[in-house]
Amino acid sequence: MAYSLDFRKKVLAYCDKTGSISEASAVFQISRNTIYQWLKLKEKTGELHHQVKGTKPRKVDREKLKNYLETHPDAYLTEIASVFGCHPTAIHYALKSMGYTRKKRAVPTTNKTLKK
Repeated sequence: MAYSLDFRKKVLAYCDKTGSISEASAVFQISRNTIYQWLKLKEKTGELHHQVKGTKPRKVDREKLKNYLETHPDAYLTEIASVFGCHPTAIHYALKSMGYTRKKRAVPTTNKTLKK
């Protein structure tokens, strides 16, 4: 959770008024490092807004993968990976996160049926 913009302004105003970051840190119960980061952010961007980090781009587009699986439901991981230009492990993790599971046998193997 990020601190509110009002709180950030209040802390930096207190620092300007007293001239002591350590004192502001003690009064507002926050780390001096946090105050230094806010000062650096204000110097760099001119604002104190919370910096939202973006998400990492995915190797495999999930919509394209879903469409590919609808047209090729029996494709192996290696075949899918060659189409998408990545490693089969990446396809495995993408399928796992999308909720796809491995094929299961419809009937048991002969070893299991012969046991009494």
